[in-house]
Amino acid sequence: MSPMLQLLILAGIALFLVFKLRGILGTRTGYEQRPPVNPSVTIDQSSKVVPDDEVGVDEEIAKLVPPNSDSAKTLMEIKNYERKFSVQEFLDGAGKAYEWILTSFSEGKIDDLQPFLSEEVFTSFKEEIDQRNPDNLVKVQFVRTSGKKISDVKFEHQSGHGEITIEFMSELISYVEDSEGNVIEGDKSNSVQQNDEWTFSRLMGKNDPNWILVATG
Repeated sequence: MSPMLQLLILAGIALFLVFKLRGILGTRTGYEQRPPVNPSVTIDQSSKVVPDDEVGVDEEIAKLVPPNSDSAKTLMEIKNYERKFSVQEFLDGAGKAYEWILTSFSEGKIDDLQPFLSEEVFTSFKEEIDQRNPDNLVKVQFVRTSGKKISDVKFEHQSGHGEITIEFMSELISYVEDSEGNVIEGDKSNSVQQNDEWTFSRLMGKNDPNWILVATG
């Protein structure tokens, strides 16, 4: 058999196998043509309705708030907007900020706090500090922060503005001494339970990682 005839026979067999495999596997290669997109139509993926049983559960969020709650869904929106955002890291940082802000406030160090407070909260804190007797000494000592719970989450996708409200449960020693060291208010021997609800705000997706305290309660 001539080399040319052998080549034609092999080519025929190869062509047959190609058509056979296409019939079994299909022809999708990842480069197939797609329907043209109408540039005048904008698809808003954020408004797409997804059934509850199809919503993916983020493990980190599920540990901190009830799954499928409004807070869980909004936290997921924030994480989708800023991929590196960690809810647990935020919560841990908020706990440290809570203790530092209260301690600094008790010591009257309002200037240290200004970069981390909204204008409204800063003004409120400053007015209270200015009303104190300058001869008295306010002392706050944290025994422990026993709990932190996310109670509300808000997010504006268009602006990237996010707000997270946290309930803090703490145990602390709080008292006021006069200029001679006498306790005139509170108790330096016994701790008290204190519950606070603070709201922190930040523009997500920005280089500045700091959250600002915008409300206390």
